Amino acid sequence: MKRLILLVFFARVLTPLYGADAKLGADTLGRWVGGKWSGEGAMVNSDFSKGMTLSGVTTCVWSPDHIFVVCDQAVKANDKPGRQLSLYGYDPDTSKFHFFGLSPSEAKARTPELVISSDGNRWEYLNTEDIKGKRVRFRTVNIFHDADHVEWWADYSTDDGQHWTKMGGGEESRQH
Repeated sequence: MKRLILLVFFARVLTPLYGADAKLGADTLGRWVGGKWSGEGAMVNSDFSKGMTLSGVTTCVWSPDHIFVVCDQAVKANDKPGRQLSLYGYDPDTSKFHFFGLSPSEAKARTPELVISSDGNRWEYLNTEDIKGKRVRFRTVNIFHDADHVEWWADYSTDDGQHWTKMGGGEESRQH
């Protein structure tokens, strides 16, 4: 459950509604680069989340060859500190974006599907899990309101994306 909650918040968090547009490319990932991002939010009690407060500071940079965006995150869930590392990439052959989330306390990377709208303002992190014999879809949506402000929310669906139940939300702001 802890992994799922952190996935929802820190995967930025995880049925595509929007596909990558030919105009988008690796540079789209640079929206996170520059300055530190401070974020706050809260999760609610639901069938697949536990109520808690969330906060974090994220710093993102390009890899040396400008291929990946690497984000180092200091996070807190109910004031308990943690660390996350996020890695973003773009495959020009398939025009798809990729996300990998790592934590020192987890043996495997999180790899939700990352779908970015054609204008680059809506990012969706999507994954599906079988939980107690039920197929559950999770998504985290980030909306860039401008270059320095992002609103996010996380929700789940047990009917293949027809209806969504909110698990939490918050915002992030770039600190210059």
